[in-house]
Amino acid sequence: MAATFGPPGPTMARSVLVHDPFDQEAFEDVLPRAPGLRLLLESEPPEARDLAFDLFCSFYKYFVKLLPADAVVPERRRHRDLIGRALELREHEKLRAWTRLKPVETALATELVLDHLLHERGPEEAEPAKDVGEPGDVVEPEDTDTSTERLREVLGDVRKDLEAAVELVAAWSSGPGEETRLPPEIKMQLMRNLVRNPRLRRIGLLFGRYRRMGVRDRELKALLASEEVVDFVRGGDVARALAGELANFAMREREDLFYSKLVTHQLLIYELSERHPQPRPVYLCLDNSGSMSGEKEIWAKASALALSHLALQHGRSVEVVLFGDAADPLRIVSLHPQDKGPERLEKVMDVASYFLGGGTDFQKPLAHVLDAIGEGQGGPGTDVLFVSDGLCPLPEDFVRRFIKSKARNDIRLTTVVIGGEPFSLAQISDSVNRLEDSLEAGDELAAQFAWSFLERSSGTNRRPRPHRAGRSEPLVFDHFLPEEP
Repeated sequence: MAATFGPPGPTMARSVLVHDPFDQEAFEDVLPRAPGLRLLLESEPPEARDLAFDLFCSFYKYFVKLLPADAVVPERRRHRDLIGRALELREHEKLRAWTRLKPVETALATELVLDHLLHERGPEEAEPAKDVGEPGDVVEPEDTDTSTERLREVLGDVRKDLEAAVELVAAWSSGPGEETRLPPEIKMQLMRNLVRNPRLRRIGLLFGRYRRMGVRDRELKALLASEEVVDFVRGGDVARALAGELANFAMREREDLFYSKLVTHQLLIYELSERHPQPRPVYLCLDNSGSMSGEKEIWAKASALALSHLALQHGRSVEVVLFGDAADPLRIVSLHPQDKGPERLEKVMDVASYFLGGGTDFQKPLAHVLDAIGEGQGGPGTDVLFVSDGLCPLPEDFVRRFIKSKARNDIRLTTVVIGGEPFSLAQISDSVNRLEDSLEAGDELAAQFAWSFLERSSGTNRRPRPHRAGRSEPLVFDHFLPEEP
């Protein structure tokens, strides 16, 4: 046997990216928790696993670097070309913003991208390369490989789907970061159901859009209307300090005076009177008849979930009532501010996935709302949103009962009619919004609910300002005057 002298030659890698054992461990650890990716790899040739690992690393690692072409086995240099083109795309970097150092999100992104790539390749491409020649030979990619433009579309579509799923799961957690404490299997199942079901995926996309629009519009309205200046007092809140006090901070020779007043709470600040409404419960009645299937149902559920999320954030309980014909049972889903993350997510998925079909009956859900409110008086009142596209008469005795209960219990009914006329609902509604079947104004209306619907309250609890004798209205500086005997 001939002796071999010198150092051994470099080991050829089957992966095309620089990685370490921790990356391999992360991939092996998440694979049993990702049934979709695992089943996809079991039905494909062995080379699909190598491509899946490369995609996983390209999404998961904080820094991504390609190995030199001569360091990769020849039969995997196609993967290197594919991953190299992906790394140069802006869509890949946008997708990494949702997956970097997040194994569950990375596994789902890997499954979706790999599924697209494998289904677009012919059966002859799925087989390992044969007759590749010497190890130094470079196998050029064939024309049948995924084009760069198609790769850009795939990465862009996966980013949108993943963004919608992650945002919905995160938004319905009880507190910041709680979604990361969900068991990986549950989190993966929730996000995969949202992404793989076209109807749920569309609801998730619209929910995220409407929630952001609603938060923005609600905050703008709050800046204008939630507080007013009623007096000047001493305190330590820099955000409410008068301009003269802030001027001390800007002057070097008076900066110490500013800090002295700050720590002793002697800054002259504005006193604000803020509304503290007692939370009003919210009822969302959504038509689930057969005519609502498609974009109508998706819009109704997405806007209702966005409205529910904003209401819960402000301590208001929400009850979603899904109704159909008089013979169909009502599907009632109750959401409370104190609900935990997994419980909330389960209820949200129930609302999004449930669909009755059949006919339409208005009296049954409205009667349920009246029964739930009860006959008491003096409460905070109730807000009701009613969404339907059908025509259904209401008996005169029920209309009288509803109007009487509205006045007694301060019920405010907002109606949305899609592609029709309100007719029977108009006489019991406080406001009626009509949408065409195309839902062109749907985005604007969904955002409008965030402030026009949720800003309602039973009144304001303002602290009364002191009155002086012979004066009908107090002056702002009366607070500083001595008390009269």
